[in-house]
Amino acid sequence: MNMQNIITFLTIVESQSLSKASEKLFVSQSTISTRLNSLEEELQTLLLKRQPGIKKIELTSKGDEFVMLAKQWIALEKDTTMWINKEPSHKLNVGSIDSLNTYVLTPLYKNILNENNTISIDVTTHSSVQLYNLVESHEIDLGLASRFIKNDSLISEPIFCENMVLISSMSNSNYGDFVHPNELNARNEIFNDWGPNFQIWHDFWWNPNDNIKMKVDTAGLTLRFIDIPNTWAVVPYSVAQSFSNNTSIRISKLEISPEKRIYYKVIHRNPKYSSIEPIKIFEKHLDDYIKNHSYLISV
Repeated sequence: MNMQNIITFLTIVESQSLSKASEKLFVSQSTISTRLNSLEEELQTLLLKRQPGIKKIELTSKGDEFVMLAKQWIALEKDTTMWINKEPSHKLNVGSIDSLNTYVLTPLYKNILNENNTISIDVTTHSSVQLYNLVESHEIDLGLASRFIKNDSLISEPIFCENMVLISSMSNSNYGDFVHPNELNARNEIFNDWGPNFQIWHDFWWNPNDNIKMKVDTAGLTLRFIDIPNTWAVVPYSVAQSFSNNTSIRISKLEISPEKRIYYKVIHRNPKYSSIEPIKIFEKHLDDYIKNHSYLISV
């Protein structure tokens, strides 16, 4: 179907005149007639009634029916052109642990979306164990976990780490800039399970059977209770830095600290074809983000 002929027909209908249609389309009236005749030949039907001496056009019944079809042809042509010229869109499902999603990765997600109009990201929060299961089942394309779990179907590699520090309330506690674990009482601790290495360090300094002030399962809950007098918590530096930006939190270095907390990138050995390119885009941005970050340490 010749689109130029369809446009000419709709212009004739809109202007109610062959001469006005020729003015709008900047062509001669004979050209308008030729295009109309060509369209009618292609459709094998008359679209306009020809009556001598009558300038205003009148549609045949078939012509009246074709108006809507002609408009659909134009719309389809526009959609097809947009589809041809449009960059392929990419969707990436990313899962991460709570502390990373909340306190580390938000600027990264924004950077990717600002610089790549062809990618969309679905972000979800899970435990490390859940992340491995979700990547294995292809429910998410890439996971960022704080634990290494051996799985032959997955590729898990360390990407960065960060120091663990002590936090306390500046107004309700008196801990110094440097604190030895021996100075700390577990009965004043807001405890969060930061992984096996942290637990080993913790059990070395405090009896696992001792009563702890409070146990929480998210970093955000730590902040809710750290203003209780003399309480303290050990958290990743990214969490401490985020807290200190908004509240009167003191960050203290531990004279003997836990091992650095390591984070792992988890992808499937056989990713979905549609996720291969989005994963590459994400990995490139992630590498640059880690290199330029002030307290994340590449590994």
